[in-house]
Amino acid sequence: MKRLVLIDTANFLHRAFYAFPMQLTTSDGQIINAVYGFASMLISLVKEFEPTHLACALESEKEIVFREIEFPDYKATRVPKSPEEQAAYESQIPLLGEFLEAAGIKTLKSEGYEADDVIGTVAVGTKGKAETIIVSNDRDLTQLIDGASRFYLPAVGKGKAKLYGKKEFLEEYGFTPGKLVEYKALRGDPSDNIPGVRGIGDKTATKLVKEYGTLRNIYKNILDIAPAVAEKLADGKDDAFLSRKLVTIVTDAPLEFELKDLEFKGLDNPKVVELFEKWGFKSLLGKLGVSQEEGKEEKSQLKLL
Repeated sequence: MKRLVLIDTANFLHRAFYAFPMQLTTSDGQIINAVYGFASMLISLVKEFEPTHLACALESEKEIVFREIEFPDYKATRVPKSPEEQAAYESQIPLLGEFLEAAGIKTLKSEGYEADDVIGTVAVGTKGKAETIIVSNDRDLTQLIDGASRFYLPAVGKGKAKLYGKKEFLEEYGFTPGKLVEYKALRGDPSDNIPGVRGIGDKTATKLVKEYGTLRNIYKNILDIAPAVAEKLADGKDDAFLSRKLVTIVTDAPLEFELKDLEFKGLDNPKVVELFEKWGFKSLLGKLGVSQEEGKEEKSQLKLL
Protein backbone atom coordinates (compact mmCIF):
# COMPACT_ATOMS: atom_id res chain seq x y z
CA MET A 1 0.00 0.00 0.00
CA LYS A 2 1.25 3.46 -0.87
CA ARG A 3 1.83 5.81 2.05
CA LEU A 4 1.19 9.52 1.62
CA VAL A 5 2.44 12.05 4.18
CA LEU A 6 0.70 15.44 4.07
CA ILE A 7 2.44 18.29 5.89
CA ASP A 8 0.77 21.44 7.17
CA THR A 9 3.65 23.59 5.94
CA ALA A 10 3.07 26.88 7.75
CA ASN A 11 2.39 25.06 11.01
CA PHE A 12 5.55 22.99 10.59
CA LEU A 13 7.68 26.03 9.70
CA HIS A 14 6.25 28.07 12.58
CA ARG A 15 7.19 25.32 15.03
CA ALA A 16 10.67 25.12 13.56
CA PHE A 17 11.11 28.90 13.81
CA TYR A 18 10.51 28.89 17.55
CA ALA A 19 12.33 25.62 18.20
CA PHE A 20 15.69 27.05 17.10
CA PRO A 21 17.23 30.46 17.94
CA MET A 22 17.29 33.25 15.38
CA GLN A 23 21.04 33.46 15.98
CA LEU A 24 21.32 30.41 13.74
CA THR A 25 22.67 31.87 10.50
CA THR A 26 24.60 31.02 7.37
CA SER A 27 28.11 32.36 6.78
CA ASP A 28 26.70 35.40 4.97
CA GLY A 29 24.40 36.30 7.88
CA GLN A 30 21.09 34.92 6.60
CA ILE A 31 18.93 33.75 9.49
CA ILE A 32 18.05 30.15 8.75
CA ASN A 33 16.69 28.64 11.97
CA ALA A 34 13.23 27.85 10.57
CA VAL A 35 14.54 26.11 7.45
CA TYR A 36 17.08 24.17 9.50
CA GLY A 37 14.38 23.05 11.93
CA PHE A 38 11.96 22.21 9.12
CA ALA A 39 14.56 20.08 7.33
CA SER A 40 15.58 18.35 10.55
CA MET A 41 11.99 17.47 11.45
CA LEU A 42 11.28 16.34 7.89
CA ILE A 43 14.25 13.96 7.95
CA SER A 44 12.90 12.45 11.17
CA LEU A 45 9.42 12.10 9.67
CA VAL A 46 10.75 10.38 6.58
CA LYS A 47 12.72 7.92 8.69
CA GLU A 48 9.73 7.16 10.88
CA PHE A 49 7.02 6.78 8.25
CA GLU A 50 8.97 5.90 5.07
CA PRO A 51 6.47 7.60 2.74
CA THR A 52 6.16 6.61 -0.89
CA HIS A 53 4.41 9.92 -1.54
CA LEU A 54 4.71 13.31 0.18
CA ALA A 55 3.25 16.79 -0.25
CA CYS A 56 3.36 20.12 1.57
CA ALA A 57 0.07 22.02 1.84
CA LEU A 58 0.36 25.81 1.61
CA GLU A 59 -1.91 28.63 2.72
CA SER A 60 -3.72 30.72 0.13
CA GLU A 61 -1.84 33.82 -1.01
CA LYS A 62 -5.09 35.78 -0.94
CA GLU A 63 -5.34 38.06 2.07
CA ILE A 64 -8.93 36.99 2.75
CA VAL A 65 -10.00 33.35 2.79
CA PHE A 66 -13.65 32.30 2.64
CA ARG A 67 -13.89 31.90 6.44
CA GLU A 68 -12.97 35.56 6.90
CA ILE A 69 -15.80 36.50 4.56
CA GLU A 70 -18.19 34.49 6.74
CA PHE A 71 -16.68 35.84 9.97
CA PRO A 72 -14.36 38.88 9.69
CA ASP A 73 -12.97 38.27 13.20
CA TYR A 74 -11.74 34.78 12.27
CA LYS A 75 -8.28 34.27 13.88
CA ALA A 76 -8.32 37.92 14.98
CA THR A 77 -7.04 37.08 18.47
CA ARG A 78 -3.80 35.47 17.31
CA VAL A 79 -0.71 37.17 18.68
CA PRO A 80 1.46 38.41 15.78
CA LYS A 81 5.20 37.95 15.61
CA SER A 82 7.34 40.95 16.51
CA PRO A 83 8.55 42.99 13.50
CA GLU A 84 12.01 41.44 13.91
CA GLU A 85 10.60 37.92 14.07
CA GLN A 86 8.28 38.52 11.13
CA ALA A 87 11.14 39.79 8.96
CA ALA A 88 13.33 36.83 9.93
CA TYR A 89 10.50 34.39 9.26
CA GLU A 90 9.50 35.83 5.89
CA SER A 91 13.11 35.96 4.70
CA GLN A 92 13.26 32.18 5.01
CA ILE A 93 10.16 31.35 2.99
CA PRO A 94 12.01 31.52 -0.37
CA LEU A 95 14.75 29.32 1.13
CA LEU A 96 12.15 26.76 2.20
CA GLY A 97 10.83 26.77 -1.36
CA GLU A 98 14.35 26.19 -2.62
CA PHE A 99 14.76 23.23 -0.27
CA LEU A 100 11.41 21.65 -1.20
CA GLU A 101 12.18 22.03 -4.89
CA ALA A 102 15.60 20.44 -4.43
CA ALA A 103 13.97 17.56 -2.56
CA GLY A 104 11.38 17.08 -5.29
CA ILE A 105 8.54 17.64 -2.83
CA LYS A 106 5.30 18.87 -4.35
CA THR A 107 3.58 21.90 -2.82
CA LEU A 108 -0.18 22.30 -3.11
CA LYS A 109 -2.47 25.27 -2.52
CA SER A 110 -5.93 26.49 -3.47
CA GLU A 111 -6.58 30.22 -3.58
CA GLY A 112 -9.12 31.37 -1.02
CA TYR A 113 -8.68 28.21 1.04
CA GLU A 114 -6.43 27.29 3.93
CA ALA A 115 -3.83 24.54 4.10
CA ASP A 116 -6.28 22.48 6.18
CA ASP A 117 -8.70 22.48 3.25
CA VAL A 118 -5.94 21.44 0.85
CA ILE A 119 -5.04 18.56 3.17
CA GLY A 120 -8.69 17.56 3.50
CA THR A 121 -9.19 17.61 -0.26
CA VAL A 122 -6.09 15.51 -0.93
CA ALA A 123 -6.85 13.05 1.88
CA VAL A 124 -10.35 12.43 0.56
CA GLY A 125 -9.21 12.44 -3.06
CA THR A 126 -6.62 9.73 -2.47
CA LYS A 127 -8.81 7.50 -0.30
CA GLY A 128 -8.48 3.90 -1.40
CA LYS A 129 -5.26 4.69 -3.25
CA ALA A 130 -2.93 5.37 -0.32
CA GLU A 131 -2.68 5.31 3.44
CA THR A 132 -2.49 8.96 4.53
CA ILE A 133 -0.67 10.46 7.49
CA ILE A 134 -1.46 14.11 8.23
CA VAL A 135 1.28 16.00 10.07
CA SER A 136 0.42 19.11 12.08
CA ASN A 137 0.00 20.54 15.56
CA ASP A 138 -3.42 21.83 14.52
CA ARG A 139 -5.86 19.39 16.07
CA ASP A 140 -8.67 20.64 13.81
CA LEU A 141 -7.25 18.21 11.27
CA THR A 142 -8.16 15.24 13.48
CA GLN A 143 -11.67 15.49 12.05
CA LEU A 144 -10.20 13.88 8.90
CA ILE A 145 -9.19 10.69 10.73
CA ASP A 146 -10.85 7.61 9.27
CA GLY A 147 -9.87 4.15 8.11
CA ALA A 148 -7.55 5.59 5.47
CA SER A 149 -6.17 8.67 7.24
CA ARG A 150 -4.31 9.09 10.52
CA PHE A 151 -3.06 12.21 12.26
CA TYR A 152 0.47 12.69 13.58
CA LEU A 153 0.93 15.27 16.33
CA PRO A 154 4.65 16.16 16.56
CA ALA A 155 6.21 16.55 19.99
CA VAL A 156 6.14 20.03 21.52
CA GLY A 157 8.59 20.91 24.28
CA LYS A 158 8.92 17.98 26.64
CA GLY A 159 5.72 16.37 25.35
CA LYS A 160 5.65 13.22 23.26
CA ALA A 161 4.60 12.88 19.66
CA LYS A 162 1.43 10.89 19.08
CA LEU A 163 -0.09 9.12 16.11
CA TYR A 164 -3.88 9.18 16.14
CA GLY A 165 -6.14 6.68 14.46
CA LYS A 166 -9.85 6.31 15.19
CA LYS A 167 -9.15 4.29 18.34
CA GLU A 168 -6.71 6.80 19.84
CA PHE A 169 -9.02 9.72 19.05
CA LEU A 170 -12.04 8.02 20.64
CA GLU A 171 -10.05 7.20 23.76
CA GLU A 172 -8.99 10.83 24.19
CA TYR A 173 -12.14 12.70 23.17
CA GLY A 174 -14.96 10.28 23.92
CA PHE A 175 -16.54 10.62 20.47
CA THR A 176 -15.55 9.77 16.90
CA PRO A 177 -13.36 12.09 14.74
CA GLY A 178 -16.21 13.18 12.51
CA LYS A 179 -17.98 14.63 15.55
CA LEU A 180 -15.18 17.11 16.28
CA VAL A 181 -16.98 19.82 14.30
CA GLU A 182 -20.11 19.36 16.44
CA TYR A 183 -18.02 19.64 19.61
CA LYS A 184 -16.20 22.78 18.42
CA ALA A 185 -19.46 24.34 17.27
CA LEU A 186 -20.52 24.25 20.93
CA ARG A 187 -17.19 24.70 22.70
CA GLY A 188 -15.66 27.18 20.28
CA ASP A 189 -11.93 27.54 19.72
CA PRO A 190 -10.18 30.54 21.28
CA SER A 191 -7.01 29.97 19.22
CA ASP A 192 -8.95 30.76 16.02
CA ASN A 193 -11.46 33.10 17.70
CA ILE A 194 -14.31 30.66 16.99
CA PRO A 195 -17.17 31.82 19.26
CA GLY A 196 -19.07 28.61 19.95
CA VAL A 197 -21.94 28.89 22.44
CA ARG A 198 -21.26 31.27 25.32
CA GLY A 199 -21.22 29.38 28.62
CA ILE A 200 -20.79 25.91 27.09
CA GLY A 201 -17.51 24.35 28.20
CA ASP A 202 -15.63 21.18 27.42
CA LYS A 203 -17.62 18.81 29.64
CA THR A 204 -21.04 20.02 28.52
CA ALA A 205 -20.06 20.05 24.85
CA THR A 206 -18.67 16.52 25.09
CA LYS A 207 -21.78 15.27 26.90
CA LEU A 208 -24.12 16.80 24.32
CA VAL A 209 -22.17 15.40 21.38
CA LYS A 210 -22.00 11.92 22.93
CA GLU A 211 -25.73 11.96 23.66
CA TYR A 212 -27.15 13.63 20.55
CA GLY A 213 -24.44 13.23 17.91
CA THR A 214 -24.94 16.33 15.80
CA LEU A 215 -25.60 20.01 16.35
CA ARG A 216 -28.83 19.78 14.41
CA ASN A 217 -30.02 16.89 16.57
CA ILE A 218 -29.08 18.77 19.74
CA TYR A 219 -31.34 21.66 18.75
CA LYS A 220 -34.05 19.27 17.60
CA ASN A 221 -34.12 17.83 21.13
CA ILE A 222 -33.50 21.07 23.03
CA LEU A 223 -36.65 20.60 25.16
CA ASP A 224 -35.11 17.43 26.62
CA ILE A 225 -31.97 19.26 27.73
CA ALA A 226 -31.52 20.79 31.19
CA PRO A 227 -33.13 24.28 31.21
CA ALA A 228 -29.94 26.18 32.09
CA VAL A 229 -28.03 24.56 29.22
CA ALA A 230 -31.00 24.83 26.85
CA GLU A 231 -31.18 28.57 27.48
CA LYS A 232 -27.51 28.99 26.55
CA LEU A 233 -28.05 26.90 23.43
CA ALA A 234 -31.06 28.97 22.41
CA ASP A 235 -29.22 32.25 22.92
CA GLY A 236 -26.15 31.00 21.04
CA LYS A 237 -27.81 29.15 18.18
CA ASP A 238 -26.56 31.44 15.41
CA ASP A 239 -23.02 31.36 16.78
CA ALA A 240 -23.15 27.58 17.06
CA PHE A 241 -24.04 27.03 13.41
CA LEU A 242 -21.60 29.71 12.26
CA SER A 243 -18.86 28.05 14.33
CA ARG A 244 -19.64 24.66 12.84
CA LYS A 245 -19.24 26.09 9.36
CA LEU A 246 -15.95 27.76 10.26
CA VAL A 247 -14.35 24.65 11.80
CA THR A 248 -15.46 22.22 9.09
CA ILE A 249 -12.55 21.41 6.80
CA VAL A 250 -13.38 21.60 3.11
CA THR A 251 -12.73 18.35 1.26
CA ASP A 252 -13.57 19.52 -2.24
CA ALA A 253 -11.48 22.68 -2.65
CA PRO A 254 -10.55 23.62 -6.24
CA LEU A 255 -7.32 21.69 -6.58
CA GLU A 256 -5.79 19.71 -9.41
CA PHE A 257 -3.48 16.88 -8.39
CA GLU A 258 -2.69 13.26 -9.13
CA LEU A 259 -1.26 10.85 -6.59
CA LYS A 260 1.51 9.92 -9.00
CA ASP A 261 2.67 13.55 -9.01
CA LEU A 262 3.28 13.35 -5.24
CA GLU A 263 5.75 10.48 -5.46
CA PHE A 264 8.63 10.90 -3.02
CA LYS A 265 12.10 9.63 -3.88
CA GLY A 266 13.97 10.52 -0.70
CA LEU A 267 16.07 13.39 0.59
CA ASP A 268 19.56 12.06 -0.06
CA ASN A 269 19.86 13.44 -3.58
CA PRO A 270 22.67 15.65 -4.95
CA LYS A 271 20.56 18.84 -4.99
CA VAL A 272 19.66 18.54 -1.29
CA VAL A 273 23.25 17.67 -0.39
CA GLU A 274 24.48 20.73 -2.30
CA LEU A 275 22.03 23.00 -0.45
CA PHE A 276 22.92 21.55 2.94
CA GLU A 277 26.62 22.06 2.20
CA LYS A 278 25.93 25.62 1.03
CA TRP A 279 23.97 26.42 4.20
CA GLY A 280 26.36 24.53 6.47
CA PHE A 281 23.89 21.88 7.66
CA LYS A 282 26.60 19.35 8.48
CA SER A 283 24.66 17.48 11.15
CA LEU A 284 21.72 17.10 8.75
CA LEU A 285 24.06 15.67 6.13
CA GLY A 286 25.00 13.17 8.80
CA LYS A 287 21.36 12.29 9.37
CA LEU A 288 21.04 11.64 5.65
CA GLY A 289 24.02 9.30 5.85
CA VAL A 290 26.03 11.53 3.55
CA SER A 291 28.58 12.80 6.07
CA GLN A 292 30.41 11.11 8.91
CA GLU A 293 30.60 14.38 10.83
CA GLU A 294 27.18 14.15 12.44
CA GLY A 295 27.18 15.56 15.93
CA LYS A 296 30.05 18.03 15.42
CA GLU A 297 29.41 21.73 15.81
CA GLU A 298 28.47 23.44 12.57
CA LYS A 299 31.21 26.02 12.48
CA SER A 300 32.26 26.49 8.90
CA GLN A 301 29.18 27.97 7.29
CA LEU A 302 26.58 27.89 10.04
CA LYS A 303 27.33 30.00 13.06
CA LEU A 304 25.75 30.92 16.35
CA LEU A 305 26.21 34.63 16.96
